[in-house]
Amino acid sequence: MAADWVRFCRGKDFTIEEPHVDVGLDDGRRHRVTVEDQPNAYQLMGIVVRQGIVATFPDAPIQAWLRNRATMLVGFRIDRQRRLIAEAWMPKAGLTADEFQLYLRRLAAECDRFEYVLTGRDIE
Repeated sequence: MAADWVRFCRGKDFTIEEPHVDVGLDDGRRHRVTVEDQPNAYQLMGIVVRQGIVATFPDAPIQAWLRNRATMLVGFRIDRQRRLIAEAWMPKAGLTADEFQLYLRRLAAECDRFEYVLTGRDIE
């Protein structure tokens, strides 16, 4: 049985491959977001850059911290696998498809933007 969040992803710019959603961005780029279905909330996670690229930027944690100060709805951090990731959480209570899609699009766009700032490319 499909997760409840799947029904929120009706749109031409979403391609679902559970537990992932490939989000199409306005400029033709795409970014993959992972959806974790928790008891009372959905957690969204996207990879900005992988470990190998993070290692080439010794100030990546500082850049993530600076970006966190200026970004709403999305937070950045280095995870246990040494990847730079973006995350967002939303409570399930009262959640609408429009709100869910807003978070998906925002997270994908912020991941893609930060990735481009760091690498100049669209890798993820």
